[in-house]
Amino acid sequence: MKKLFTGMFVLMVLLSLTISAEAFDSKSIYRDKGMAAYADWYEDNDGVYTDKFIQATTSNEGTDISVYIFTYDENTGVWSDKWGYMFTQEDVFTIDKKLNSATLSPVDIELYVSDSNTDTYTIETVTIAAQWTGEGNVMKSSSKYISKYDDFMSKYSDNTLYREATATGSINKEDLGPSDYGQLIKFNSVSMYMDK
Repeated sequence: MKKLFTGMFVLMVLLSLTISAEAFDSKSIYRDKGMAAYADWYEDNDGVYTDKFIQATTSNEGTDISVYIFTYDENTGVWSDKWGYMFTQEDVFTIDKKLNSATLSPVDIELYVSDSNTDTYTIETVTIAAQWTGEGNVMKSSSKYISKYDDFMSKYSDNTLYREATATGSINKEDLGPSDYGQLIKFNSVSMYMDK
């Protein structure tokens, strides 16, 4: 799961083309640049398992915030699933460019709720907040991808800086304690699509 969450933030940056773009009739370029922080809290309380996840991503457009809460009672088989997403242009998330720290100010977010006792969804609003502190060295990863099929070519690459982090946070003012896993991330990506 930790690898999956990490992978969600590894995005693509443009490579210099070895084939002239003028040889193609159409060309589309998509760029994505920003910073992010996420954290996971796990708990096992006498067979009642809880996983709580908070993520914030900032870019020129604004801030995306995601929350996920899953609870499972192995003693009764009862489970509940809560998830939510919001986008805001308010200044609620700050992150140090050197990935030393990050802060998500308290925000209200709607969660979709489902559980083992019903087939329908309900909605509840929670208030979340989190603070991250970077630990260890800043690491770098990059990847490249080129695909060509008939007259269509796509080309991607990415450069990502990331740093392990410990987070503290709260949901509806309930202290989550230190996180079991977290990261601070700085990404810069571009993708290009060309068609003859």
